[in-house]
Formats: sequence, C-alpha cells, structure tokens
Amino acid sequence: MTKRLFPPLGELDAEGFADTLYATAASIEETLMMAGATPSEDYTRLDLLRLAEPYVVELHRQSKRGLTIGYPAETVWSEHD
Repeated sequence: MTKRLFPPLGELDAEGFADTLYATAASIEETLMMAGATPSEDYTRLDLLRLAEPYVVELHRQSKRGLTIGYPAETVWSEHD
C-alpha cells in the first residue's frame, strides 16, 4: 500500500482554515490515487495544497462566519481587539 502525503487524522476542525485546507488536499490526493497516481512521483504536498487553495478560498467567501485560523500560541494579538 502506498503511503499518502496527507494521511487521515484523528480529528479535524471543520471551521478551521488549516484543517479545511488539509482535508481538501487529502480528498484531492484520494482522487489522484484512485486514478493511479503515485505520491511524491506524480504529485507533491505543495501540488495538493495549490489545488486545494481555490476551493478553500471559495468556501471562506461563502461562509457566513468565515473560516477561523488557529495560531500556535497561547496568546494572539490583533489590531482589531
């Protein structure tokens, strides 16, 4: 069995930008593998993220609440606070 570049994760936040981008890239990878593509040979992680990006941007545009971005810090400052 071929090792995926975006393996399934145990938990994802459906409203988080990074998680939505990851899930979309994983879905695209699934489709490519179903079509016979080989990870790292026929496509890279960056290829998958670039293919996923327009879809995630459109989801963000259509969302009433928008997608949230999780910051890897205990405290996050914003000019809007």
